[in-house]
Amino acid sequence: MNVTTVRLTRMQMLQYPFSAETRAVTQNMAKDLGSLIGLLDTDQYEPVVDEAERRIIAAIDQSEIQLVNSNDDRDFLISPTSRLVVEKIGDPRLREYQAEAESKTVNKHLDAEKDEVVMHLCQSSFGWQIESTGKPVDRARLPVWLRSFDFRMRFENFLEVAPGFHQPPWKLVNRFLDAGWIPVQSLELKRLMSGKYKQLILNSTLKVPTLPARLTEAVQRVETEFRRKARVTEPVKITETVVSAFPPCIAQMHDDSIQGKNLPHEARFTLAAFLLKIGMSQDEVLGVFRSSPDFVTDLARYQIRHISSKSGGQGYTPPGCKKIQGNGLCPVYLGVTFDPLCEYIIHPLAFYKTRAWEMLKGIENRSWYATKKRKKQSLS
Repeated sequence: MNVTTVRLTRMQMLQYPFSAETRAVTQNMAKDLGSLIGLLDTDQYEPVVDEAERRIIAAIDQSEIQLVNSNDDRDFLISPTSRLVVEKIGDPRLREYQAEAESKTVNKHLDAEKDEVVMHLCQSSFGWQIESTGKPVDRARLPVWLRSFDFRMRFENFLEVAPGFHQPPWKLVNRFLDAGWIPVQSLELKRLMSGKYKQLILNSTLKVPTLPARLTEAVQRVETEFRRKARVTEPVKITETVVSAFPPCIAQMHDDSIQGKNLPHEARFTLAAFLLKIGMSQDEVLGVFRSSPDFVTDLARYQIRHISSKSGGQGYTPPGCKKIQGNGLCPVYLGVTFDPLCEYIIHPLAFYKTRAWEMLKGIENRSWYATKKRKKQSLS
């Protein structure tokens, strides 16, 4: 393994809150959660709380997080304080906003980093095994298929993050694998690193105790701002009858979207195409996606209009069951839930049409599937 010896600058430590160096500084100032809360309740740490609030509001507004570097070690407590406030509020959607904004900020900073810094962060912060494939001139001696890759990493480390990315290049079956090592390009490795940081935030199990007045007021201000802006972006309501006829895959995508989770590209396309096909307007579909942490109105409107107008104005048809299963988006295929109708249809629109007809007729006994139709797919 190429073990790197790198000394991060102060600015780099602020840019990468997950780094071993940054964690060491913060733990030296506040060894645990109780110590941090105690510091933040004093007058001299009031600026830290103020900056933490601004950091969270930037995430809610989906704007770039501005780092504070005043040459004062208190700057290192801004990030953990923002995490503390979000965890105290306890809203999963707010955590999604924070995780998305923080990971994007990290990815932006990583874009300008030298290879040795990237390797150091991977090794010291995440415990990943990373090796450089050498300078471009050195790669000329490598097999042709390896020359475009900057690094190689252990497949176990790759799989810590890659399954969360649903595009084909991130699937292990589409990667080169040599004795447990996967070659990755620089941009790919940086994407994995920011994705790992996002995971750390989303999977946080921080239990925040009752806070003193100063911090409680900060929590209330952030929560009020979040609720106010969340109401503005609240999606259009779909009637209970319509939702009840959704196939399990669409129901899962729809629920995740309105809860503010970031859907992969294939899920967004599938959900938008499906909703348009069952008669929802472009504005109604737009409303379903408004809660996404990376939502941009003009871009989303353009994409929905494109899906709606394709094929001579008929619009795209959502993919069938096999494609949805291949993209890892079918909860029945994954064993998360089950609906017997899924065994007799091969397209989500067929499911919706059949289930809507059942609801109209008041049919609750599903045994008619076996007597009237032959199973079209096996989900076992």
